[in-house]
Amino acid sequence: MGFQCSNCGKKLEGFLTDREQRKVWGMGILYVVGFPILTLMVVVGALKASPPGEDNPNCPAEPNMPWFLVTGGGGIAFLLLVRIVVNKVMRCVKNNQQCCDDVAGCFCEFGCNLIYDIMVMVMIVMWMITVTWWVFRHMIGPDRLHSILGKEGLDTFRASLGDNDTIHHVQFTDPQSSNYCDHLLYMVAFVLLSLGWIVLIVALFVFIADKIFNKLVCCRLCSSITHKDTSEDDEEQIRLHSNSNEMNISSAI
Repeated sequence: MGFQCSNCGKKLEGFLTDREQRKVWGMGILYVVGFPILTLMVVVGALKASPPGEDNPNCPAEPNMPWFLVTGGGGIAFLLLVRIVVNKVMRCVKNNQQCCDDVAGCFCEFGCNLIYDIMVMVMIVMWMITVTWWVFRHMIGPDRLHSILGKEGLDTFRASLGDNDTIHHVQFTDPQSSNYCDHLLYMVAFVLLSLGWIVLIVALFVFIADKIFNKLVCCRLCSSITHKDTSEDDEEQIRLHSNSNEMNISSAI
């Protein structure tokens, strides 16, 4: 047991200090988990959607649920793809810039990526909170929501979201009822939103470990550049010292 804990501790230490490990984990979460979830959201939403403003026989309880999936999946996928492009562009600019030194280029790349990451995180969290409410409220039901939040708290929260619709207790058997929703559509939305929160929390942990803890708190943002500059300075001093010794020997002769 102690050996296993020691191995876990070493892996965690490596994750916090090794940039390549964080990149592999981050890309793994993005490609292996994130994009398949987003693709499934778009596909299921598109299959079950009705034209905007019209009744949706697939889900009378929440007619816009398919569009939540389509817009959310497509929008988040677009933001993630833009993030990849921004990262590539900033790295190219840093490696090929002529107007400033390597340290300034390093900080420029880090600052632009950090600002974009924070903006995307905020937008995704706002979307997740809103859509989670619109989907989960029908699973919980109005009576349980009143008992949990209270009538005044529930009304205040709904007013902040602009929610004036009827809250149903969703069922999947009677298509003629107003609280009906297609089982596949609803469960895909319910499960994917739950998985989305897990992925978001993991991504937030990776973001804090890499951007905040390692680069800002531990001051390792441009450590490689600093080490490179230091080694170059040492080599230059050795070269000058060697030349000086040769000149002294020549003078003595």
